[in-house]
Amino acid sequence: MSGARRRARLAPGRFIVIEGIDGAGTTTQARLLGERLKAAGKRVHVTSEPSGGPIGGAIRQVLSGRLRGRAPNGPFDPDALALLFAADRLDHARSEVLPALEAGIDVVSDRYTLSSLAYQALTTGDPRWVGAINARAPAPDVTILLRVVPEVAFARRRSASHSREIFERAAFQRRVAAAYEAAVRVLRRKGERVEILDGGASPGAVAEGIDAILRQVRSARP
Repeated sequence: MSGARRRARLAPGRFIVIEGIDGAGTTTQARLLGERLKAAGKRVHVTSEPSGGPIGGAIRQVLSGRLRGRAPNGPFDPDALALLFAADRLDHARSEVLPALEAGIDVVSDRYTLSSLAYQALTTGDPRWVGAINARAPAPDVTILLRVVPEVAFARRRSASHSREIFERAAFQRRVAAAYEAAVRVLRRKGERVEILDGGASPGAVAEGIDAILRQVRSARP
């Protein structure tokens, strides 16, 4: 494990990541967790990926289809997009996440490295390379994957918004769900803590499950 990864784990604040396919409820649960931590008197910073930084802004343009590849009518190169995600993650970590953790502030992130190990591993066809370009990203204290049936998640997205990102296709999301399961095994073999919850449950039940996991993480920290 690199120095950057160790530094995140030893920081006073806790680094908590909420993950899942599109429509799994990651944004809702990250926001609710931040609200609960604040209500409990904790200092907390809620963030997301792609980040709000300059590289994250470019990624959002690609995901929305407003920024395309240079080839006539061609899509954005998947390898280039994977590199943008990795670069955004390092910038996000070093400018926003690590300073907060080192100040004793808990950080809750809606998506992080596990997303690239699922989405970009599929689009590039090279999971090992995607893992390598993200190897310097600080490891969270815990990553919580909200497991949702792809058809249910897709229906949630359709009911919530008429706008679509490039990855929001039902068949592709089924492949992403399987890729998430494989990526979880990879991170666990590397010693990272990844927990899985039923994201198809009610928002309240999912929130209770997250709180139970965090109590375990708190008791396990030195």
